[in-house]
Amino acid sequence: MSYLAKLTFKTVTRIVERDPVHERRIKFMGAAEEQRLVVAALLRGETYTKAGKAKGDEPVKVKTVRPWFFQKDTCWYLQPRYGARVLLIDGKSNAIFAAKTADIDAALVALIEAAKAGELDAVLELASRRGNQPSV
Repeated sequence: MSYLAKLTFKTVTRIVERDPVHERRIKFMGAAEEQRLVVAALLRGETYTKAGKAKGDEPVKVKTVRPWFFQKDTCWYLQPRYGARVLLIDGKSNAIFAAKTADIDAALVALIEAAKAGELDAVLELASRRGNQPSV
């Protein structure tokens, strides 16, 4: 008797229910958490790096994470991103002002909490669309 003869076969379609809103929130919050590590490294006078993907027998590549923030004059500005797109959090402004470096971390924490609460869902949905985006 065949081993396969003992099995019962059926044809089914598997439906994976994924909530795109939840996935966008998770992606944004993960990136914001990584930016908190970049800020912490900056405060220590270091550059934050992370391990990249290795191909085959090649050694693991080290990637420098590009910060969402920059200094202009004596102030700091944070430009939250979703992927490569700068978010217009309030619908018109492309940056959050921070008087000092430590304020950047507080702004990132506020953004993470806002994403958890669903306050950024519309902004993230707009940024996730392909095609023409508002220029920043």
